[in-house]
Amino acid sequence: MVDEPRVKTRLSPKLDDPNSKIAALVKLITKYGPQINRISRELGVHKETARYWYKERLLKGGYTVQAVPNQERLGLRRVITLGEFSESFKPYADAILMAMSELCYLTSFAKTLPDDLYSIQANVPQEQVNEWIRFMYGLKQRGLFTMIQPVPFEWARVIPMRAEMYDFQSGTWQFDWSSKPNVNPGSNDYLPSDTGKFDPIDLKLIEQLQIDPDTSLTEAGDRLRLNYKTLTWHYRNHVVGRGLLKGYLVNWAGTRYDPALEKALHRRHKYMWLELLVRDVTETERIALMARINQLPFVWFEAGGQNYFAQIAFPMEAMTEGLSYIKDVTSPVRQKASWHFMDQSNALRFSIVPSLYDGESKNWQFNQVELLARFDRLVLEIKGMTS
Repeated sequence: MVDEPRVKTRLSPKLDDPNSKIAALVKLITKYGPQINRISRELGVHKETARYWYKERLLKGGYTVQAVPNQERLGLRRVITLGEFSESFKPYADAILMAMSELCYLTSFAKTLPDDLYSIQANVPQEQVNEWIRFMYGLKQRGLFTMIQPVPFEWARVIPMRAEMYDFQSGTWQFDWSSKPNVNPGSNDYLPSDTGKFDPIDLKLIEQLQIDPDTSLTEAGDRLRLNYKTLTWHYRNHVVGRGLLKGYLVNWAGTRYDPALEKALHRRHKYMWLELLVRDVTETERIALMARINQLPFVWFEAGGQNYFAQIAFPMEAMTEGLSYIKDVTSPVRQKASWHFMDQSNALRFSIVPSLYDGESKNWQFNQVELLARFDRLVLEIKGMTS
């Protein structure tokens, strides 16, 4: 991508060993994305050296990078729903959820183990959260689900990789359970951002960065049929200047979507994913939970407000310590807490859908009546296939 102009070069960190080089690279990618020229200046190394570390040591090592939209700046709010498909629709669950990603703001889903539920995440227009929840109950009334439990959140964030605790040579975490770091839960990262200004071009560019952060503005312009100068202006003045991205995710868990195979690929038997949900928390309870949970370097995603949610990818060899830790952390809120293991071989994540935003009215579109009518037709089609 395009590098941002710089005024002053920072002192480079100590890069005494190969792992320190990659860890320093990852921290800057998390902040700026794969802007190799800028990163090389910050690290004090030649740009070809930084490019080698990025492509040969990071990408070829199985780690991927993805842009993270600032959902609150885009006027969106996270809703996480635990749902159970009815027996007649279970064979079509993935297809239904993929259709919902195009129409209904779904950002990801994963099947839970061993209860065979679905954890469904959506970034919903802030002013239409209640309508979206009513829409989900409408799908239940039509027989798609036998149970749904939607839970809204005020803020959400993808956790930056704690690269200093990771051995990139062996692909393992170096974490001392007896000496965990202190974390300040009062950071601005835990507060919702105000809604910002954006337009359809900004959203299309963000979508391209989510799909492939290495996409140049020239390549993005060819795909979007927009010229380089226009995209450069939108990137610098809107996407970066208005904080429409929260940063970049370095995917250390190894999950990636292969567009050629049209499926998600995973590092099997490497991590066990756990989702923790605590409902109706007080501010004191939420801060205490966040302080303890964020001591772990395995935390992938977090959301909060009146409820608290964390997604954690425990290394398989640390499951005993991990479950014991979660039990201890949730002990003060035991009656409010629940958790599920996730089947990552039955999971997908989706990029933002710019077509859901109407540039003329400057509003995200969500018509519950129209969408339910479309799903009525889908129900009839599925029932026709199964009769």
